[in-house]
Amino acid sequence: MSSKIARTEQPSASKPPFLTVGEVTPEALRSWEMGCTQFFMHKDVAAEERVKKVAWGMQDPRIQDWYLVNRKELDELTFEAYMAEVGPIQCDDTVRRKMLASTQGQRTFLEWAIDVQSQNTILRGTPSHLADANILYHLEAHMNADLAADYHAEHIVEDDLKTWLDKVRILDEKRLRYLVRQRDAVDAAIRAERARSSGDKKSNTTARATVKSNSTQPKDTTSKPFTCLPTLTDTERQLLRENDGCFKCREPFAGHTSSACSKGFPDAASYKTLTASAVLAKKVPKKEVVAAVNIDEESETIAVVMPSAVLGNGTDSGEECVAPLQTPHLRWDCLVDGPAVSSPLKVSALIDHGSSLVLIGEELVAKLGLRRRQLAKPFPVSPALSKNKDSFLLSHYVKLSCTSLDQVYTSQTPKTNELPSPTRILPFGPELFWMKHSVTGTQGHRRQ
Repeated sequence: MSSKIARTEQPSASKPPFLTVGEVTPEALRSWEMGCTQFFMHKDVAAEERVKKVAWGMQDPRIQDWYLVNRKELDELTFEAYMAEVGPIQCDDTVRRKMLASTQGQRTFLEWAIDVQSQNTILRGTPSHLADANILYHLEAHMNADLAADYHAEHIVEDDLKTWLDKVRILDEKRLRYLVRQRDAVDAAIRAERARSSGDKKSNTTARATVKSNSTQPKDTTSKPFTCLPTLTDTERQLLRENDGCFKCREPFAGHTSSACSKGFPDAASYKTLTASAVLAKKVPKKEVVAAVNIDEESETIAVVMPSAVLGNGTDSGEECVAPLQTPHLRWDCLVDGPAVSSPLKVSALIDHGSSLVLIGEELVAKLGLRRRQLAKPFPVSPALSKNKDSFLLSHYVKLSCTSLDQVYTSQTPKTNELPSPTRILPFGPELFWMKHSVTGTQGHRRQ
């Protein structure tokens, strides 16, 4: 079957019509027949000449071939007889089934009724042609359901097809006007709802933007170039793994893993590669060193060491061993910390093990906020070079550890019961304290 439908073309009523190439439908053939009839009337063509005047107007090759083969017989026929011979091409059964199966659906009643009547005219002169009463029954049975309800409510009784069509058309137009009003009302409600929703979204967006702008106060409006945080090296990963570190915040001794990290990634602009010395520095459970306070040497001298001497028999015989009048102190510049200070203090400590007592000023103890602890048994001492031989009782001590300035070495603070060499600081007299020497890197029998 051709996808192109044949159609009738006729420049004017005085010219014979043409039926173009394509599928010859019953509608197209009926239109060509009407054009031929109009041509016959205008040109007053004799009945015996009609077929040969218009038969060539059928341009479909199949029809032309049929006409050439049977030309002599077909030219002698009347036009009505000729159309009867062409009639089987139009397939009356197809037209009848199409007409009887049609329903109104969503079309207007008038449009549908005209279409049914047009198809019935194609069947005129055939047994399939319907009378007006049958057309009325078909339209009544297949009209739109809403229109059928209004039709039965009006109790329309009419035998004349034309009058009946006019009454049903009026009902259908009334139904269509109601549908238009209903659709307009629904559209208006939808537009109002969309406008309200759009207004709510805009107000919510404005509120969120206001809250965000109020809560976000940029510290620096100057744009800064983006710096990418470098990837952890194998050395950094090893240091973090060995020192309970976090691979996210990259802090050793963090005490948590990356999944539980609340600090986040470090600032890429100020990030420095993690090194072993940095890890050792963070081992000291101290606050970050932000300042070092130099203590005056005279006011913060914490030990006095007498030079060693050789006892003789009072004679000048033998080798003479003369002790120097003064030897330089062995000092260690270090950092001490305590609860009362925000950063460690820098002091100059005497670490010469020639003295059994290391003294510290009470003022420094108060400044550091060190906790004074009760001795289990008071310890009596007396000044060696004082004329006054009165002794003192030491009843308290404090714990203290010292850190080198580069934070590489830190003194150890042994437990209290590790006698006879605990790390303790004891009050000596009204203003002094003493401590048995125990600093990492310096033992009682050697200096480092």
